[in-house]
Amino acid sequence: MAQGPGISATRRHPETKTLRTNLIRNLSRVGAASLAAAVVLVPTPALAGRTQESILQDDPQVLGASASRLDEYMGLLKSIGVDRLRVSVLWSNIAPARDSQVKPAFPAPGPAFPQSYPSNAWRPYDNIVLSARKHRLGLIFTLTGPSPAWATPGAHEREGIFRPSTRDFREFVTAVGTRYSGRYPVDDRFPQEPKGGTPIAIGPIEVGGTVPAEEAPRLPRVTAWSVWTEPNYPSWLRPIWLENNPRRARDMVAAAPHHYRGLVDAAWAGLSDSTHGEDLILIGETSARGAKRPSQLGDAMAPAEFTRELYCLKADLTPYAGRDARIRSCPADAAEQRAFRRLHPGLFKAAGFAHHPYSLDRSGWRVPTWRPRLKDNVPIGNLNHLLRTLDGAAAHWRSQEKPMPIWITEYGYQTRPPDPLAGVTLARQGPLSSWGEYLAYRNPRVASIAQFLAVDDGPVPGFSGRDPRRWISWQSGLYTEDRRPKPSLKDYLRPIHTSQRGRAVQVFGGYRQAATGVPLFARIEYSGRNGAWLRLRSLTVRNRRGYFSTGVRVPRAGLLRIRWRNPVNGAMIASRSVSVR
Repeated sequence: MAQGPGISATRRHPETKTLRTNLIRNLSRVGAASLAAAVVLVPTPALAGRTQESILQDDPQVLGASASRLDEYMGLLKSIGVDRLRVSVLWSNIAPARDSQVKPAFPAPGPAFPQSYPSNAWRPYDNIVLSARKHRLGLIFTLTGPSPAWATPGAHEREGIFRPSTRDFREFVTAVGTRYSGRYPVDDRFPQEPKGGTPIAIGPIEVGGTVPAEEAPRLPRVTAWSVWTEPNYPSWLRPIWLENNPRRARDMVAAAPHHYRGLVDAAWAGLSDSTHGEDLILIGETSARGAKRPSQLGDAMAPAEFTRELYCLKADLTPYAGRDARIRSCPADAAEQRAFRRLHPGLFKAAGFAHHPYSLDRSGWRVPTWRPRLKDNVPIGNLNHLLRTLDGAAAHWRSQEKPMPIWITEYGYQTRPPDPLAGVTLARQGPLSSWGEYLAYRNPRVASIAQFLAVDDGPVPGFSGRDPRRWISWQSGLYTEDRRPKPSLKDYLRPIHTSQRGRAVQVFGGYRQAATGVPLFARIEYSGRNGAWLRLRSLTVRNRRGYFSTGVRVPRAGLLRIRWRNPVNGAMIASRSVSVR
């Protein structure tokens, strides 16, 4: 078992990947006791890849946790080298009357203002931003559905995801952005009457008069955002395809990308309205895979096709025109095409395109270099196809912005055990994740690497041991549900991957826990038949993110490892050992 910070035992509310939509809505209402996690902290700051950040998402551990439990968990993330925590800001969890088909009458000053929402609905997010500031941990807030039912009137069983109102979404985003603008008072402590002092400026808005500066503690500012989770996946946005009774795949008409374009427009406007127009804003957040079958209009859409449709382009990266354009809410003539870039600034000015490149298909988990049969699916080994799509869109619409990078905001491998039905072995999880991280490191257009879950979800209660319904939750964490480190933790802290040709071996490694920019000392060591470790190469790693890739030669089959000098206490600590031929 890998050595590293540990987490003690208690259960928590399960989240699922495939049915995440329904379960995650209730996370902010989970009692703190069910999320308790006592942690052993190693006080070292974070580091990640060549230039990319390390992102981790684990909503069940942070939404609904008490302030003290959250503080312990944030300390853990900082100690294992996480740069930025991704958090789902769930519209339906914050909105009033979320289950009503009728939009409630918001109190003054209205739905674009955070004080018009139930104050307790903000508390999980307030606690998160305050704890993140304390631990100097970055955040990225994903503004996402499901929406309240009143934003999808008439959707019935698809409420919350069926064409949510873009107008209502803009107001919600404005409220979120205002609350986390760095100017909003903690606990909505507005004075009743002006009494002199410093004005409380909420974005472009003066709120509630004035209050002496020492009486107005402010919530920290959030400076990184993304728009909607997996809009190409039917658990998060519908319809994916128009229900036009297509007979052939070429007759299918995309629907979700064009509604998502409106959600991006709304989020871009709402963030701009609340002083975040110059922040890091990501679009996409796409799932890695989809299909295109006329008989299955409820299937997910492949992410590269979704991206082309988002930019109103056909498979050959030329624009739709005439009726084909109008049915997709795309520009239908030359004048409308000239206005497209101006009308949809978020598509071109976003800081990046977020993606979840799991190497997974219907038959199970695959190695990171796997290429799917449907080329528009984009696991981590096929990222360049998505980049070519983005570059083709930028070229067609004559974007003047820099080439858009990919931000990996979810990634990982699920393990068996604890899931008895799906996943890779515990021993394979870390090597596969390190391999994927190496592919990200090699690609200069990748801005981040991600780990989905620190702690495994528990099984869904109420079902027997091997019932598939018991295991719809997700087990890709670095720790088991009972808080024992999995072998993959060692690879997360000190990733290693090798590729070999003859006696020549290319060695990739990293030391995630060191401070950004600190020079690191490392030794590449080899062990042969006699078991002794011999030094092949010493190096000083000056890469500001702590990664290196270099070549060595091995005399014969054996093992390789990297030994790092801890920059805090000088102790030597080894990576996982890797077999060489």
